[in-house]
Amino acid sequence: MTPIFKAQKQDMLRRTLRPRGSGRGRLCPPPDRLYASGRPTVSRRKHRRRRPRPRDLAASIASATRRDGRPTTLRLVACDGQTTHETTVSSPADLVEARRRWPVIWVDVEGFEDLATIRAIGDVFEIGELALEDAVTPDERPKVEVFGHQVLIAARTARYDGDAVVTDPVAVFLGDRYILTFRDHGVGDAFADVRHRVRHGRTRLGQLGADHLCALLLDAVVDGYFPVLERFGDRLEALEEEAIERPSRDALTRIHDVRNDLMTLRRALWPTRDVLHALGREATAFVGDHARQHFRDSYDHTMELLDLLESYREIGSDLRDIYLASLNNRMNDVMKVLTVIATVFMPLTFITGYYGMNFDTSSPWNMPLLNFRYGNLVAVGIMLATTVGMVVFFWRRGWLKRWH
Repeated sequence: MTPIFKAQKQDMLRRTLRPRGSGRGRLCPPPDRLYASGRPTVSRRKHRRRRPRPRDLAASIASATRRDGRPTTLRLVACDGQTTHETTVSSPADLVEARRRWPVIWVDVEGFEDLATIRAIGDVFEIGELALEDAVTPDERPKVEVFGHQVLIAARTARYDGDAVVTDPVAVFLGDRYILTFRDHGVGDAFADVRHRVRHGRTRLGQLGADHLCALLLDAVVDGYFPVLERFGDRLEALEEEAIERPSRDALTRIHDVRNDLMTLRRALWPTRDVLHALGREATAFVGDHARQHFRDSYDHTMELLDLLESYREIGSDLRDIYLASLNNRMNDVMKVLTVIATVFMPLTFITGYYGMNFDTSSPWNMPLLNFRYGNLVAVGIMLATTVGMVVFFWRRGWLKRWH
């Protein structure tokens, strides 16, 4: 081996075994660090804790159930070209005849209390266990997924629970001539307007099909975000006035609440936008051109909501800055007042300290006014004149005016 080749090999070996922090080219730590403790060193990372996802349908229903004692309700809406039939179904077995008789049916399942009923609905419409689990999972992310002969569309509705914003999951199954919707008790009926339109024959479901009804349902979900965001405008205006005029800890807490509510809506709207984009732009089973146009319109509404939401988020960030600036200005006002008071008392302290020294009053080099009969009144007059003069000086300079 030539000396040049040997030097090149040693240099390459040094670069390969270069210790951490010494530059680029490190492929592995030195052997003495790697096996000093008898086993390879492993870097410790902090991982976010995730809530464990239920692994079967029963566990999903148990985590989604509100335990209010109300049974699972099945509402059937059936349509043909001329008539609309609406009823409450007592047993999932009655849906078999409805599927055979009507061109388009909509089954609205409310409540997840009855596991047997949920399984029976899955058997009637040939829904798999995994699809049913996704339909009843409370923290399911909005998505669209094709399960063989049907399409599962998961979405989230928005509403106010007191002063807080909550999003509730809804699941829509689109199949051949049928629509299934799953929602829990107490989440509000986001489909009430669609049900009213179908009841009065203003949807033409008999001619347009189940995909048109699916588009109407998702459009109702998206439109439900508008009144929620409109209320944010009033909340932000009130917080802005309070942050400027009366900044307090309560105002800061409510500003953080608004930002958290906006983040909740953002986490629900962003994946909903992707769902509507997929349904409106891509070829999906059981979705025709007419329904695809409705999905694209809902997608445009979602983009409007996201633009409004981002504007409100920026306003929320500005409100926090305004609150901090208001606190700093109030603190500056307090410090200004204290500084003026301390400055006014400085000459008064000097005068009283100067004349408070005990010297021989008979000495000609002593301080004046010590033996004067009205010396006390003269000293008090000097102090009052000094105080008034300093206050007038500060006022004319604008140092005593409160910040607005």
